[in-house]
Amino acid sequence: YLPDDISHCVKRAGSEGLFNSAKSNIPWSIKWIRPLCYTLGAEGFWGGHTGPWFHRSQFGWDWNDPDPDNGNSNAGLRAKWSGPSGANKYQNPDTATERWQIQREDVNPDPRFTGYECDNIIWNGGVHNATECYDQTMSDDNCGKRFMTMSSGFGCACYPVDMATCEVKNIGNRKTWDFEPVDPTWDGLFVDTTKDFSNSQLPFNGRRCPNIKWQAQAKAGDPAHCLQKIVENDYFGGECGRNFLTWNAANGGCACYPPTQETCTRAESVRESGRQTFELEVDPTYFTPEPTTSPRPTDPPVAPTDSPVAPTSAPVEP
Repeated sequence: YLPDDISHCVKRAGSEGLFNSAKSNIPWSIKWIRPLCYTLGAEGFWGGHTGPWFHRSQFGWDWNDPDPDNGNSNAGLRAKWSGPSGANKYQNPDTATERWQIQREDVNPDPRFTGYECDNIIWNGGVHNATECYDQTMSDDNCGKRFMTMSSGFGCACYPVDMATCEVKNIGNRKTWDFEPVDPTWDGLFVDTTKDFSNSQLPFNGRRCPNIKWQAQAKAGDPAHCLQKIVENDYFGGECGRNFLTWNAANGGCACYPPTQETCTRAESVRESGRQTFELEVDPTYFTPEPTTSPRPTDPPVAPTDSPVAPTSAPVEP
C-alpha cells in the first residue's frame, strides 16, 4: 500500500533488515510487531537494527511465506528504510560520557591516556563504569593506587603495588588514569595542547619539522608525556633542542629536534600521518633551581694546650 502522494517506489540507498520471527498464520497486527519487538528486546533502543524502526522517515516491507501450504511456517520480512534519520532523543546509557568518568571527590574524572595501557597490567574482571573500577582498585591490596585502565568492554585493570611509572603500550580501546597530579611544566617548558591544530602554522596535525630525532626509549601516551620523557631521560643535555616536539598519535612515538633546529614553518615541514608537532613554550612562573654548593672547607679546630705549670721550688745551684 502506498500513500496518496507516492505513485511508485524507486531504488535508493538505505538500511535493510531480514527478520523471521513472525508466523504466517497470525493477524497482520501481530505479524509486523513481532520483528520490531524481537529486535528491540535483543538490541535495545540503540541497536544497529533497531534505530531505523524509530528514526528513518521512509520505509518499505516485503513479506514472504516460504511454505504457503504450512499454516505454521515462518513469515519472512525484508524491511528497507530510507530518508533522513531523526536525532536520538535519549542518550544511550552504554555510551554515556558519565560511564567513563570517575565520580569521586578530589579525583580527576577523566583518563590521562586514551588508546594506551601500561606494561604489567593486571585485569580484574568487568565493571559497569569507571567509578566502580576505581572503587575496586582502591580496595584491592594487590593493586597499586597510581594507575588504572579500562577497556571499551568495561574491563577493569590495575597495576603492581610498587609501580611508579607508566611505560605505555598502544592498544586502541584502552583508557588509562593516572591518579597523581600531572605537572604540566618540565624543566621550565610545557606543551600547550589547548591550541587548535593548523595547516599553516604550529601546532601541526599530520606534519613534522625537518631533522626529526625519534627517541626509542621515550614512548608516550600524549604530547605532555612525551616532554616528560625527554626531560627524565636528560635528552636536553645535548641531543635535543628546546624548541619543538613531535608525538605520534598512532603508536606513542616521541621525537625532538637538534638544538640547531630553530624554525619549523609549513614550507619546511614534512607531511606524515599521525604526527602532532608543537612548539615548546616557556612557563613564565618557572624558576630555575639554585645550584647546590658544598660548604667551604675550614681548618679543623686546634685542641687547646695545657697552661705552663709553675715550678714548685726554686732552682738549685749545681
